[in-house]
Amino acid sequence: MTSDRVQVVAHPGTGKPASVLIVEGQTLIASFIDAMLAISGFRVVGIAGSGPEALVLATETRPALALVDVRLNGRPDGAELACVLRNRLAIPAIFTFGPVDSEILRRANAARPLGFIAKPFSPSQVFNAIERALSHPSALQQAG
Repeated sequence: MTSDRVQVVAHPGTGKPASVLIVEGQTLIASFIDAMLAISGFRVVGIAGSGPEALVLATETRPALALVDVRLNGRPDGAELACVLRNRLAIPAIFTFGPVDSEILRRANAARPLGFIAKPFSPSQVFNAIERALSHPSALQQAG
């Protein structure tokens, strides 16, 4: 994708833009992700600032994918939330992360994410990670 054109990313077989749930505790980062996804042609189904809020939104909207801050505060935290999304709702996750320790990485890997995006990130990094994740077999099971 070049910076002078927008590529609409349709979920395979649906003709609809792929749906993404943003789970980010920092409002400015969440707004930035929302704007970059909209420009890239994704459909943002909601922005959650906490695990419980994310679970409600995910249950109501059934996105194809969740973009989750691995260091989300509270319970469930980002790693726990991604496990719940995958196991209960069959929604895969991509983790965003800043500095993390080995314990957080171990727990994050247990959630079997479809990718990791280090903060700070560029729009192309997010777009490419989501595009790769949506081509993954577990993401193709979602209705979008």
